[in-house]
Amino acid sequence: MPCSNHTMVMMSPSAGVPPRHTPHTMNHELLRAAATGDKALLEQVLGLSSTTDNGGELEATHRGSRSCLKGVTSEGNTALHIAAGRGYLEHARIMCDLDESLVKARNNMRNTPLICAARAGHVDVVCYLIGHALAAPATMAAAPAPAWDSGASSGEESMLRARNSEGATAMHEAIRNGHEPVLAKLMAADGGLAAVVDGMGFSPLYLAAALGRADMVDVLIAGSPPDGVKSPAYYAGPDGQTALHAAVLASEEMSKSLWCWEPTLAKKVDNSGNTALHHAASAGKIGAVKLLLLEDSSLAYIPDVDGLFPVHTAAKMGKVGIIEQLMETCPNSDELLDNRGRNVLHCAIEHKKEKVVQHMCKNPRFGRMTNARDSRGNTPLHLAVKHGCDRIAMLLMRDVKVNLSIMNNDGATPLDLAINELDHGYTNPMNPEVLIAQCLVWCGAHRSPRRRDECLNKRTGVGCSEKELSKYTNLTQNRAIGSVLIATVTFAAPFTMPGTAADAAERPAFWAFVLSDALAFMCSTVATCLLMYAGLTTVHPRHRSRYHVWSSNLLHVGILLVIATFAVGVHLALSPPGTGIPGGNLNAAVCAMACVSVVFAHPGTWWPMVLAKPIWARLGLKGLLGVLLGPRPIPCQKLLLSRTPWLNLFKMVATLLILALILVTFLLDMSYLRPPAAQHRFSPNLLVQPQLQFCSYPT
Repeated sequence: MPCSNHTMVMMSPSAGVPPRHTPHTMNHELLRAAATGDKALLEQVLGLSSTTDNGGELEATHRGSRSCLKGVTSEGNTALHIAAGRGYLEHARIMCDLDESLVKARNNMRNTPLICAARAGHVDVVCYLIGHALAAPATMAAAPAPAWDSGASSGEESMLRARNSEGATAMHEAIRNGHEPVLAKLMAADGGLAAVVDGMGFSPLYLAAALGRADMVDVLIAGSPPDGVKSPAYYAGPDGQTALHAAVLASEEMSKSLWCWEPTLAKKVDNSGNTALHHAASAGKIGAVKLLLLEDSSLAYIPDVDGLFPVHTAAKMGKVGIIEQLMETCPNSDELLDNRGRNVLHCAIEHKKEKVVQHMCKNPRFGRMTNARDSRGNTPLHLAVKHGCDRIAMLLMRDVKVNLSIMNNDGATPLDLAINELDHGYTNPMNPEVLIAQCLVWCGAHRSPRRRDECLNKRTGVGCSEKELSKYTNLTQNRAIGSVLIATVTFAAPFTMPGTAADAAERPAFWAFVLSDALAFMCSTVATCLLMYAGLTTVHPRHRSRYHVWSSNLLHVGILLVIATFAVGVHLALSPPGTGIPGGNLNAAVCAMACVSVVFAHPGTWWPMVLAKPIWARLGLKGLLGVLLGPRPIPCQKLLLSRTPWLNLFKMVATLLILALILVTFLLDMSYLRPPAAQHRFSPNLLVQPQLQFCSYPT
């Protein structure tokens, strides 16, 4: 049956943001016909009959057919919205023949049927709606247009360039959803659509470039005005960007096409002063950088609002290849300074790009930047110290051309900054600020000529601060777990040892097993007692700090002794006395793994190796040995010696002794187990008894 009379709900832009839902007024059968593509049901609902009197056209047999199509869903969609979004061309024809005003109907999101068809990619429906709009009289009543579309005057412009609540046209929706054939049809119908910008400032060209669709970019470029200066709307993007800003990040081919289409795009800047070269340099797009510099090398000298040139952005992102390309094209790029007086090396260090710094330190043409000062007088070494970049600082110190004692505008040298950055409470000796201070001291850096009591207030009362006290509490909890675990393991080891004292009393491995286990037990026990006192709030913070220092060293030695105990115990189990060396390969493997574990058990054990390269580069072998073994009359050496080096020296000596214990024990015990040549003439029964005894060992 034909549906009853309904009223279409139209949204007015003056009413503000339209409601998300409206009363549902569409006939249910009409909705089902439009959604499923059932043409027979649609004709039945609309009360249509097919005749041939007028050339086979459909004519209405009921007066209510036109008003039936005025109904909408709760989303504000008419039947034409639904049919166009699903690609039912015949349904669209029937509905438009009955009511041409449906072409301009808007749903709650202000989408027209054309926008719905373009978003879904139905080319045939889009072509029909475009043709229907172009053939319609210019006086056809237009639907209310949004505020940003107030310039539309004709019926065709109102429909083809209509924008939804987001400001997007049918062309925007076709590009965003990747429908290139729809874009081509829209561009052929109205090339001016390419100059319509959506509510976010996206032109169709910028949107296609940002999505990396080179085919769509070619369509838009081919359909735009070929001669004269293009309107900025054709390539506009958000925040003042152009389509080339987006293209350099997506495709070199697309970038070249846009540059050929409009060469002035290369020099256009966004709201932050960035050119397309800034974007390409920051993203490491070497192909786009080469293309832009090949066409116009002056692009490398355009700064942004912060004074950053493309070479600065490449340094901030660690793009060594881009820096080399910019330096090759523009050899004086190392002289470019930003608004803060920073050169490329300053920017790389502030953003901790070690590869860039390493490359510049190795390349002689960057040598004049190593001692350059920024607007605050800071050299690259100042910044490396200030930001705690220990590896970068040591790279700079390895370069003998780097001056270690330049003062900044505050009169501070790098060593002054390093000492001020030190945590003057209990700290880890491998922390970056400690390593930097040690390396500067041993490389011969000097402090500024000022009174040494200026930073005295910073160190006064540090041990009583809440931060320091909470640090002691956390250290006590963490270390107590390890010390108790070591004590438990070493206490149980003698009662489960392989063999008996009578069987192995004369073996070197047995003596090493007992000695290392006993020493590990004593170290862990003493460390546990010290940690108990270190965790008491009634103990003075200065004494708590000392207890933590000693417990740390004892725990380190205890761990190494546990490794030695395990290795020797495995050796005793694999090599019973009198059997030769049946597990020689296994013994060698266990010995090797134990030695590696001892060497790398603590990262701070081999701290001199970290500092050796810069010291060697500046002072040579003689200077390195003098730093490690001889006196060091440098003013702040006393401060450093009181906190870390002697602790590391203690751990290093302990490591070497325990490593020697493992190696010597294995060699002596293997020699002890090797039977004399004369014993090979004896009966094989001599080997049976030890093997049976080995099987009786407790596990």
